[in-house]
Amino acid sequence: MSQILDDFRTDLSRLTKILRLAEALSNLVPTFTLIEGLPDSDLKTKLQEFQEVSRASHAEMSILNGVLLLYLAGRFENFVRQIFEDLADSVASEHDSFSHLPKKMRESLIHFTADVMQNARKYGHAENGVAAFVTVLSENLTGSLSSGVNSKCLSITQENMRPDILNDLFARIGATKLWERLGQQAQVQRHFEQDNADRASNDAKTKLNDFMELRNKIAHPSGEMIWPGIDEAQGYIDFFEVLGSAIDGICQVWATTLGQDAS
Repeated sequence: MSQILDDFRTDLSRLTKILRLAEALSNLVPTFTLIEGLPDSDLKTKLQEFQEVSRASHAEMSILNGVLLLYLAGRFENFVRQIFEDLADSVASEHDSFSHLPKKMRESLIHFTADVMQNARKYGHAENGVAAFVTVLSENLTGSLSSGVNSKCLSITQENMRPDILNDLFARIGATKLWERLGQQAQVQRHFEQDNADRASNDAKTKLNDFMELRNKIAHPSGEMIWPGIDEAQGYIDFFEVLGSAIDGICQVWATTLGQDAS
């Protein structure tokens, strides 16, 4: 799981670098009068062209912040699916029989594999992939976990990764009380300057809901759209680094504890 988190952090770092570049460009535009004092040269010509483009787009720079947040939303949802699938595979690898998996996980494997079989194109799976899912589930139902489990079927969602959706996703394999556990994590409490787990949990859920609301407004902007500033965008990047790290830590515990008392 740590590699999944590392890759996620790398992408968050890239977003921060782009934001810093956008901020630097915004701050540089007012100083471009210095170009007029330079001797004629190819460099001066290029700087003048850059000046014109920068001034023309200066008022719209906040749109870039919004575009970056759209990427952040997709990247976070992909991170969640990856770490969830990795957790499901890890839980399966800790057991030698399908019957030893958590009861909720067994039920979910059947339900969501059937859903993918009926709606393969909807979830982006080709016929060969569906055939493989059928084979794996068939082996599972005879007791075997030698081919793993259909973790990609377990991770299907149709909605934005809001707090309730995130919670329900992990509950599919018996991993419950995600937000309660997140609120107990030191890095989450530190981020929200809270020493109370319940308040930290509520603050994190509110932050994620606010982000998803903003994400939908950016994806479907209206004439009254207020685009996010650099500080707001950076705040969400920082939040997702904390949230991602906390989820990873909880999943590492679940990987070895889920299904110990399967029935």
